[in-house]
Amino acid sequence: MRIVFAHNRYVLRGGEDESRDQEISMLRARGHEVIEYLVDNNDISRKNLITVGIRSVWNGDQYQRIKTFLGQTKPDILKVDNYFPLLSPSVFEAAKSMGVSTVLSVRNYRLICPAGTLFRSGEICKDCIATKFALPAIRHRCHHNSYLQTSSVVLSNAYARVRGTWTNSVDRYIAVSELVKRLLVSGGFSAEKISVKANSIPDTGPGDGSGKFAIFVGRLIEEKGIRTMIAAWGKVGAKMPLKVIGEGALERVVQQAASESPSVQYLGRKKLKEVCELIGRAAVLIFPSEWLEPFGRSIVEAYSKGTPVIAADTEGMRDMIEDGQTGMIYEAGDSDDLAEKVLSLAGAPERLERMRVAARERYLRLYSEEHTYSQMMSVFARALSNR
Repeated sequence: MRIVFAHNRYVLRGGEDESRDQEISMLRARGHEVIEYLVDNNDISRKNLITVGIRSVWNGDQYQRIKTFLGQTKPDILKVDNYFPLLSPSVFEAAKSMGVSTVLSVRNYRLICPAGTLFRSGEICKDCIATKFALPAIRHRCHHNSYLQTSSVVLSNAYARVRGTWTNSVDRYIAVSELVKRLLVSGGFSAEKISVKANSIPDTGPGDGSGKFAIFVGRLIEEKGIRTMIAAWGKVGAKMPLKVIGEGALERVVQQAASESPSVQYLGRKKLKEVCELIGRAAVLIFPSEWLEPFGRSIVEAYSKGTPVIAADTEGMRDMIEDGQTGMIYEAGDSDDLAEKVLSLAGAPERLERMRVAARERYLRLYSEEHTYSQMMSVFARALSNR
């Protein structure tokens, strides 16, 4: 099969880029021809921002470019991972005009929330999910705190709805989790056109949990529940030390906690290989996010190492965590409850070992490369049947 992967690359690489790269490697290793079509947000600095905003609604230049590219490469599938802002929804209609089946991976909430997060002013926000024109987002400047940039996202989504792009020019959607699918459906997207496939996470082999510490891996920002986690460790202390990996606006909060307590260690940013090794040695991974995480990448990385997860009870987490089996769930934002859950495992090595076995089994059953490859082939087959 020949597949074109079209992607609007962010300035900084993140989990979406790693997942896309893993999918491409997985497909190529099985004999499929993958051709990349990339645009880069670094180019925005050299463009007029008003022009970029207008073209994010409908980019006629990219419409013609992708038509020419597809005509030259003649793929079976156009798979788009991120179209905003430089590609625009026009690429889907360009592909359909060439008789190419289309698939859109949905790894955030931008189709139903201009901010892409469903999170505003420290709280979960669903004001725009069911609206055709997301005026609340413009009023609150939800995208990059800008009226102009927020308006461009709102207009892009609204225009694609009016044109019927989402209905007629996207053959299949890949939601990264059951939660994302449910929210897309609540926003008016057809459940019949949405498949669920988790991000591809490579198997680096199980760890042993010998380090007897807890670990956090992720961005250090408010919605990740960093303050709740740090407060909890004021109660956990040396009974299970905490290692924190990541960067972000709350670095100083973590650094201060580390300076005040030997039980908290801030490691900054680490290479993926070292992160995986540390997760494998950890007793548990802490996942304190207080927003609606579309997909808990670090949760699956932990499962691949057989490391249990203690996660905040936000919508969707119970789809990923089997409470008492592969980890534990605590009340989101409640540092006392988090500390209680950690302490309950700190002195229970046999229970932790049972959880390690269950976590590894869940990875092999739901998130292994073989499983996600089978899911992707099923999505592509259904997209091709539409053609």
